[in-house]
Amino acid sequence: MEKQVNAAVDKKSSRTEEHMKTEEAEANDTNPKSGTVSPAFLGNLLVVPMDGSHWIGIKAMAQEMGRRGHGVTVVMPEITMRMGPGKHYNTVTYPVPYDKDYIDSLLASHKDVMKKSAKNFLEKISSHFSQIKKFMGLIHTTAESLLFNDSLISHLAQQRFDAVLTDPVVPTGSLIARKLGIPTINLLRGIPCTLDMQSAGCPSPPSYVPRFFTGYTDKMSFKERAVNTLVALLEPLLCRLLYWHFDHIAYQFLGEEVGVAQVLSDSAIWLLRIDFTLEFPRPLMPNIVLVGGINCNVRNPLPEVRLHNVFWSGKCIYFLHIVPTSSH
Repeated sequence: MEKQVNAAVDKKSSRTEEHMKTEEAEANDTNPKSGTVSPAFLGNLLVVPMDGSHWIGIKAMAQEMGRRGHGVTVVMPEITMRMGPGKHYNTVTYPVPYDKDYIDSLLASHKDVMKKSAKNFLEKISSHFSQIKKFMGLIHTTAESLLFNDSLISHLAQQRFDAVLTDPVVPTGSLIARKLGIPTINLLRGIPCTLDMQSAGCPSPPSYVPRFFTGYTDKMSFKERAVNTLVALLEPLLCRLLYWHFDHIAYQFLGEEVGVAQVLSDSAIWLLRIDFTLEFPRPLMPNIVLVGGINCNVRNPLPEVRLHNVFWSGKCIYFLHIVPTSSH
């Protein structure tokens, strides 16, 4: 009897040790070493950026994703304002029906329009409208050069990308993502007609969510709320004016009756370049992530500061003493 009990105890302890070793091995397999990326998490990312200042944030993300070992491919026109090759991503270019001189002349005319002048109000409005029309024409031409390049779209479809990173202000990347059937990740500051919030399904009560260009805060008087509500009612008209041509492009490219708003509503993640401490409160959906400052340079941390006070003539004088930090 005693031998049977000892055998049972030894068998149970051996099973316990074997179970502990199995758990330890699984933990070692699922916890890669610090600073390395498990091959299971390496993806293939397609980046369809917008030119100009919008490129800065997209470039920072593309560089970082490539540095971490992901495959990153950036699609850009042959003639650009700021875009160019990088160390941690590949580039694919496509031809456009304009040259560098046209881009330079457009930027020069925009600089002249933004300068103060002695023109009357109607002349200023006319010049601004003409400049906006030129930029919109450039954006539409660039988008059509990419979307209707059948060989390039076919090449992108063969690369088996996992997701598309884009700026939805120009919905070219969102249209490509829908065509390829892959998720869309949007990085933006915002769309003037709040098309981004509408597509993301965010409630936007005009009673405390101020509209673009109104200059209001979340605390408005009755008159300001009335004006804010009127602007909110006019936002669909503004979106229609801004994106009616892209609605037509979407129908031609996708071959289905969809508009830009419906295409953007399929987005998986919205990365907003804002910070909640600098914005007014408003409802946000769970797939909206605030990434304000993502394109800022990383600075050195502030030194440690100690506060010393000295009383003199009945007044308290404070001195700040910076404590040097030891290097590790």
